[in-house]
Amino acid sequence: MASRPRNSTLLDALIAALLALAALVALTGGFEIELGSFTLRSHSAGRLLIAAGVVIGIRAWVVSSSRRADPRSLIPDPVFVALLTLIFLSIGYWFKYLLTTIGGADSYGYVSAARMLASGRLIEAAPIADWLSSANRLALTSPLGWATAAGGGGISPTYPLGLPALMAIFTTLGGSSAVYYVSPAMSLLTLWLVFRLARRWGDEQMALLAAALVAWNPVFLTYAKQPMSDAAATAWLMLAFYLAVDDRNTASALRRSALAGAAAGAAFLTRPALIVAVALIPLVAMRDASPFKRMLIAGIGIAVAAMVRLAIQAHVFGNAFTTGYGSTEVLFSWAALPENADIYARQSWRALGGLWLVAAGAGAWVMRGPRTTAILAVAAAVALPYLFYIRFDHWETLRFLLPGLVPLTILVAAGVAMVARTIRVPVVTGIVIVLFAGAFAVRSERLMRESSVWDIQNLEARYPLVGQWFQVNTPPTSVALASQHSGSLRWYGDRQTVRWDLLAPEELIPTVRELEAHGAIVYAALEGTEQPAFDAKFSKELAQLSVDSMGRVRNVNFLRIRTPGSFSENQTQK
Repeated sequence: MASRPRNSTLLDALIAALLALAALVALTGGFEIELGSFTLRSHSAGRLLIAAGVVIGIRAWVVSSSRRADPRSLIPDPVFVALLTLIFLSIGYWFKYLLTTIGGADSYGYVSAARMLASGRLIEAAPIADWLSSANRLALTSPLGWATAAGGGGISPTYPLGLPALMAIFTTLGGSSAVYYVSPAMSLLTLWLVFRLARRWGDEQMALLAAALVAWNPVFLTYAKQPMSDAAATAWLMLAFYLAVDDRNTASALRRSALAGAAAGAAFLTRPALIVAVALIPLVAMRDASPFKRMLIAGIGIAVAAMVRLAIQAHVFGNAFTTGYGSTEVLFSWAALPENADIYARQSWRALGGLWLVAAGAGAWVMRGPRTTAILAVAAAVALPYLFYIRFDHWETLRFLLPGLVPLTILVAAGVAMVARTIRVPVVTGIVIVLFAGAFAVRSERLMRESSVWDIQNLEARYPLVGQWFQVNTPPTSVALASQHSGSLRWYGDRQTVRWDLLAPEELIPTVRELEAHGAIVYAALEGTEQPAFDAKFSKELAQLSVDSMGRVRNVNFLRIRTPGSFSENQTQK
């Protein structure tokens, strides 16, 4: 196959991007992607294909005008363009279905924590907690994703602060909406690192195949578009691994080891359960010149991150070894091992497929040696803590393993490339490689469509709608009894919330009365199955209160709740 001229690489990438956008239009009916103040939209695949044809013509002219032009290079390398088209198509899906709303525990927990950090605080005040007499009043006033801080001084985010710190940096540089682009940005970094590392260990086709398989990993694609920690944790660990396995014996080796330790520390601060994998990075860095010095330098970044984490926990929760998630005994147990092993095996087969797993084994055999050992060790270290974690039987549970699956994909690409090249006909080799990547992409897209992954954006739109309803239809003094919407009502509705799911039945009436005594008007925001659960939990207490239906937005019901002594007073208020 003729080599591709360097001056045509950008034009080939542009051709692939236009083909990917045309495919995105054909598959989804069009797109309208907002990137800050810039909006990219199209509903015509034909126009994009025409544009691609024009670029192909320009490319042919550019190449033919070269004095040393090879006639075979007038046409773009079909394997290069096909694999790059698949990568760009995945990226197009990220931005078309980018989640730009704040809702449940994860998104609200991370984004609200980022806002808190940007203001220079680790603990937020909970003023309405002082109105309540309940022993767990701070917990009641902690929205999803938040927990009681030590000493009764307020509330603090449940989740690790690595991702919120990164989000705070993005918002400082790009404004409040920049938090939604953290995951896509870190996912792009991951794809670049995969390509660079695979290219160092193989050729361009293998590297592009590895990047395409990562891009179309259904777990990677699902979380590349959500404001959650999976993409960031994966990117940080991949960066640490990339720097640690760098075997170029240059003067910058020690500097790369230091950066590997810093990236590993960032991975730990983003997801502390990666502690085993992070601890391997200094060992992976032990290579070539000054191996022990490289190991020690890499370990410094990790040690600093660990001290920061312990100091934050001591300040926020009163104990360096206490987290917002709860005790280690609650989260991890030996009893979970057999079931989790079964779950991860079954869901890996479902999400990735048998051919992916077989190719990984073939790639491990082809690349056998220190590189493969390092990849397998990191992948196993990522999975190890989660074998003892709380059980979640769904293919998206593989998001916990994603930081290990990404480097493992390089072995998959190596295995596929090895099989394809046994044919010894370059054209057929290229076809096999493209077919494998294309079949994997089709399989992944079907799984995500069947699992309603593409519907999440529309489903999550209920959070701002509910918040807007509250802002318009209730006075500023309102307090909402809420669970799923305990965070989003604060974000979009500017209303204080109390967690009804943490209230004991006998506390409902005193809580409503205490809120009313401070001028609050009490509502409830109940989503879907929360309504029957709320009714069943407080059946006796609700019979002693005045409960009026105030409206509904999608599947969320709004109730006005009053104590008997407040009827006449509240009737004069909105």
